[in-house]
Amino acid sequence: MKAFLMYKDQDFDINQALPVNEQDLIQDLELTTLFNAMAQGDQFLFDVAKKVVLCGVSDLNIILYRQNILKDCIKNSPIVRDIYDIAVEAIESEKKHYYGLLKRYPEAILRRSIEVMQMFVVMLKKLKSISYEYDDKFESEGFTVFFSMLKKELGDDYIGSIENHLRDLKLRDGLVISATLGKGNKGTDYSLLKKPDKKQSWIQRIFAHKTPAYAYYISDRDESGFRALAELKNQGINLVANAFAQSNDHILCFFKMLRMELAFYVGCLNLHRILNQ
Repeated sequence: MKAFLMYKDQDFDINQALPVNEQDLIQDLELTTLFNAMAQGDQFLFDVAKKVVLCGVSDLNIILYRQNILKDCIKNSPIVRDIYDIAVEAIESEKKHYYGLLKRYPEAILRRSIEVMQMFVVMLKKLKSISYEYDDKFESEGFTVFFSMLKKELGDDYIGSIENHLRDLKLRDGLVISATLGKGNKGTDYSLLKKPDKKQSWIQRIFAHKTPAYAYYISDRDESGFRALAELKNQGINLVANAFAQSNDHILCFFKMLRMELAFYVGCLNLHRILNQ
């Protein structure tokens, strides 16, 4: 997912180098006053405003693209601020979920990833709701494409599949792991499997083909046995835990970019409000 609110086809690079005469420009044009007015005490808004203004563009199409988006922002200031607040909330909420001392364990990674993804789903649903409720109030190409992207990427099937995966990965009913035997009869290639569907009727369950199963029970006092079982569990969920963590990183990057690109327009809204007082 891409916001594309600063350029039609690329992200805004907050790490791009400032011009060599940065300090002279700021001093000669008293730009600090402008940046402070746009930031209203918010250091992030200050930094983004400084970067956008000093790394200005000369391409007329880009300038017009941003101006049209700004017109939409001025007409729909509360909605734009709501979108910005959602991005900020998602980023700040993600920081509150710590790995702690267990960050090297797949089970801890998976548990944190589930908690973060649940929060992200709530934030994405908020964005989706805004896109359906207010898209007709925006006329710029930038916001039109942005809202269309949200509707396409955040369809009911997509959100539903995430929620189903979240329920399954909580592993409330235990887990099923496959493995192969390697050298010395040691297990290798551990994989987490989807549990059998429980929605079968009692007749289907009775006559369903069942693979022979062998059980091994661990004594309540067998600490080494439980450690070995925990190790097997961590190996089984390792790939899933890492994949889920990467999915979270992808969504987090989207929220960070959305916040960054909207920050300039929020700064412009702050300036517009001051100039109209």
